[in-house]
Amino acid sequence: MSYQVLARKWRPHDFDSVVGQEHVVKALRHALREKRIHHAYLFTGTRGVGKTTLSRILAKCLNCTGPDGKGDITDKPCGVCEACRAIDEGHFVDYIEMDAASNRGVDEMTALLEQAMYPPTNARFKVYMIDEVHQLSSTAFNAMLKTLEEPPEYVKFILATTDPQKVPITVLSRCLQFNLRNMTPQEVADHMAHILQVEKIEAEPAALRLLAAGARGSMRDGLSLLDQAIAFSDGAVTLAGVQSMLGVVDSSILVKLLRCLRDNDAAGMLSIADEMAMRSFSFRQALRDIASLLHRTAIAQRVPASISGDAEADSIRELAGAFTPDEVQLYYQIAINGRNDLHLAPDEYAGFTMTLLRMLAFKPAGSPVAARIAKLPHGGKPLEPPAPVSKAESAAAAPAKAESPAPAPAPAPAPKPKLKPKAPPPPPEEAKASPDEEEDLPPWVQLEPAEETIPPEERSADSEELDWQSLIRSAELSGLEWQSASRSECVELKSTGVVLKNSSSTLTFDNVRKSLERALSKRLGHPFSVTFQTGEVKGDTVWAQVNREEAAARQKLIQDFRSSGVVSNIINQFKGEVREDSVDWNTKPKPLH
Repeated sequence: MSYQVLARKWRPHDFDSVVGQEHVVKALRHALREKRIHHAYLFTGTRGVGKTTLSRILAKCLNCTGPDGKGDITDKPCGVCEACRAIDEGHFVDYIEMDAASNRGVDEMTALLEQAMYPPTNARFKVYMIDEVHQLSSTAFNAMLKTLEEPPEYVKFILATTDPQKVPITVLSRCLQFNLRNMTPQEVADHMAHILQVEKIEAEPAALRLLAAGARGSMRDGLSLLDQAIAFSDGAVTLAGVQSMLGVVDSSILVKLLRCLRDNDAAGMLSIADEMAMRSFSFRQALRDIASLLHRTAIAQRVPASISGDAEADSIRELAGAFTPDEVQLYYQIAINGRNDLHLAPDEYAGFTMTLLRMLAFKPAGSPVAARIAKLPHGGKPLEPPAPVSKAESAAAAPAKAESPAPAPAPAPAPKPKLKPKAPPPPPEEAKASPDEEEDLPPWVQLEPAEETIPPEERSADSEELDWQSLIRSAELSGLEWQSASRSECVELKSTGVVLKNSSSTLTFDNVRKSLERALSKRLGHPFSVTFQTGEVKGDTVWAQVNREEAAARQKLIQDFRSSGVVSNIINQFKGEVREDSVDWNTKPKPLH
């Protein structure tokens, strides 16, 4: 007898032998036991995950008569009756498999539906299995809709596809859909180990794990690779043989590569790349494996216990300690992009080495923040924030600064922010804590205006001198609150409330008024009332002032734009003009927040 490949020899013949599709098997078994059998099923999933296998098992369950020929529908086909044996051997007359890729037209579908009208010859049900059903033409789909919805009681349809998105919704709605998932590498490796044990072939566990990873979730692909590995390794499946067969780089070489990256050793990285080229390793696969290794390293940095079962746990822990999380993320992205762009390189070697050099070029500075601060001027010592000074002291200090010029190497001092009138002194507890807090401030805090150290809630109305415009601009207003406050005329303003006049009833609703009161009370730190009067707005409003500021800013931008060297040269040489209506100057201030 001729040799039969492992994928066919070890095809499951009952539900107990199916690997990795427990959720589908459970549902089908329950339906068979309770005799709740649908007339159309749709199996979806990638290649080699069991769609055709489940279809054949289901057909046997529906037509099995048992060893004595008196059996009924069952979830455990006997495998010895005429129907079971004929389906396994592929010549059961009432189980018809049709490939929609080569029989996709309406004529083929019409012929199938005409045959479906006749009762089964020697079976309980006539089962039609249409593989790759998404490749049927639209007219073929339309032709089968009526029969698919109301088939004869002895007809069952089983549809299979790798691309369910291309199946019309009218077909999907008539079927029970089961999504077959990809196999995990561990499931594929365990199944391979079981097969090899029965076949009495020796294999290294690491080699089976590598084959399972290469299967990409498909059991059929994994068994095909296993057949190839048995032939390649002359009977015994070894890790070295599988690596050579697949062109996969040994993980130890990739770890060495990342160690060179850690040490900033460009020569070492290029030497390893040359060795990989001499051994004809796949650079595309190498970049994929580097990304996978970095992925596991990133997981180990966040959840160390998750890699305890990994065969390369020690190397991953070493890399997790050698790189910071942001470096791992950066190198992972570079590896992914390098793999995607490999076809654009002059050759794969150039693309691979350029990706490695890019990792070195974008390597973040290794020194910690504290060491970098120590190299800054002033020895990295935090600068004390400027103390508030009076206007008289500022005026007296100005001539002195003008008379004593700054040394040439020193940078020009940043202008001091203008200080508003002093806020009330903080409580004793806060005043006591302030010196310590200022000593711990980092150098960049000195750039913040001194007024920001006073929370808005603690400012009093006196510090703003009850200026209505400043009050609503600094409050956290938005939507109708801002529209109502900015478009209203301020009739009377006191420390306890304000009277506003507005002609729009929409902006003076009670809920708008209450929302505005809450925002202003929070801003001032005490209850603040808002009262509306209905009438024509005659005085100035904040909204009008914002529009004036916007117009002034736009006019200044226009003048600066026209007077710039490039624009003025273009206008002079080409007699051009600036069309102000064609430019979005984007100068509107942000008064809300």
